[in-house]
Amino acid sequence: MPDPAPVIEAPVEPPPVRDPRSIERDPQSGAPDPVAERDLPEPFARPRRPWRQLVIAALIGMLVGAGLPTAMQGIDEAAADARVERLRQTAMDYLTAIAEGASDRATAMAPVEGETPPDAVLQSAERLDQPEVRMTTVDGNAATVEVRYRVAGQTVTRALEAEEVDGAWQLRTSIAEDVTAYTYDGMGAVTIAGVELPPRRTLLYPGEYESDRVETSLLITGGDRIVVDGDPTTPTELFATMALTDSLKDLAEEVAIAHVRACDAECAFPPDAELLTPDGPWVMGVNGATGAVDLTVQVRSGAFTGQMIDMQLRAIVDEAGTLVSWQCSGPTTAPFELEPCRR
Repeated sequence: MPDPAPVIEAPVEPPPVRDPRSIERDPQSGAPDPVAERDLPEPFARPRRPWRQLVIAALIGMLVGAGLPTAMQGIDEAAADARVERLRQTAMDYLTAIAEGASDRATAMAPVEGETPPDAVLQSAERLDQPEVRMTTVDGNAATVEVRYRVAGQTVTRALEAEEVDGAWQLRTSIAEDVTAYTYDGMGAVTIAGVELPPRRTLLYPGEYESDRVETSLLITGGDRIVVDGDPTTPTELFATMALTDSLKDLAEEVAIAHVRACDAECAFPPDAELLTPDGPWVMGVNGATGAVDLTVQVRSGAFTGQMIDMQLRAIVDEAGTLVSWQCSGPTTAPFELEPCRR
């Protein structure tokens, strides 16, 4: 039996795509026929690019990139401001310590070349007031801070050097000032608030000080005031004074005039001349071993004749410091050659 003939299927043709222009339209309104429009195949939908999302992402990237240096700059500025504030606070703490009379604390904050007296000396003074920190200049780990304060009615401005060590500022400039004290020969050390100051040179913080006043039966020492402003360009010197008590002053004048009148024919003044001591006696020194007080007295004629003589007197005291006798020089002896005073 012969094989059956193969069956060939014709390819299925796709429906034709109708041109929208061929859509039948309503003859009256010209609008497309809705029935005919429904027969149109759906056009191929191309995927849309998310351009809005891309633009937004790009803008965000630009803003973040542009804002990063600004943020870092803000952090740097904040850190710099914090360093400056620490520097200012360190300087203010230093001035506050001095204003409070804390000498030891101030010395620990800023080094000094030498030793400063204990707190009692600074606390006895009229200390600086109205402290303030003004301009600051920072260069790496080094800095300069300008401070200002008032002492004894005057305004003082100082520039303090500072160094940052392990994140903390340390002052390198002190406002403790060298003070030179001058005393009489044989006189003990100057004392302030009961504290003996080192001989000649001492360091004092800004303030107005007064040395201790000491009065004996013969002498008055101390009671001298000095102003320390903390500026090394204005040196401070303390001249310790020593004066006779009123009773010894009057007695010394009487002894000097009596000695001159007793010089007889050798005296340069007429026997009936009026003798005066207009400037009074003043202290030349104290013998540290014996306690004797050396004086100078100028005796003048009251007749304005120009006659004048400088006399040296010495008040002799016993071990208890009580006056026991006098020695005089002139008018017939050599200068500074003493003899028992004539009466």
